[in-house]
Amino acid sequence: MTDNPGSSFSSGNDFNLASWFVQSKVAKLQIDVYFTEGFGGTDRRSFRSSYPLQHLDILNLFCEYFVWVEASIDDGRHATTFYYRNIIDCIHYLTRQVGYSSAMIYAPIRE
Repeated sequence: MTDNPGSSFSSGNDFNLASWFVQSKVAKLQIDVYFTEGFGGTDRRSFRSSYPLQHLDILNLFCEYFVWVEASIDDGRHATTFYYRNIIDCIHYLTRQVGYSSAMIYAPIRE
């Protein structure tokens, strides 16, 4: 499954739904309710409960690139907390995306 996480799903829609459940950290009970209450519609799915999704944390393959760092700044009058990500990690993530490869330019261009 680590080579091709989508291989155990019968369609791209099933994979996208499972990926959304996992990445959004939807509780297992809520996933089960989604299916038992009929919110998933009558479409045939390759999964109908949270059980098959228990090992799908690997769907978040780029989680190390999206770590938020918390920092505070205090100017004597105000203390402000802010969050940021490491820009180098974000660049690594973007350059690894196949969908962006046709738009990547690795040399200067004249506009």
